[in-house]
Amino acid sequence: MAETKTHLSSGRDATLDLRSFVGEWVVLHDDVVIEHGPDLKAIVEKARAKGIGRPRVLYVEDRDSETVKLGL
Repeated sequence: MAETKTHLSSGRDATLDLRSFVGEWVVLHDDVVIEHGPDLKAIVEKARAKGIGRPRVLYVEDRDSETVKLGL
């Protein structure tokens, strides 16, 4: 399983393995996946219930078998 290198809003580059989240919304906090799933509203509510006031949310799109694209 390949890893995806992404530039996070914290200004750091991080290598995250996101292939297991293809087709899902992902909440990141301190560069760690906190919640994930197909329902954006549900994962944001779960993240807020954990005390994350402004969750950073990404959608992991399956472009093809070799590439994973992140979109907001």
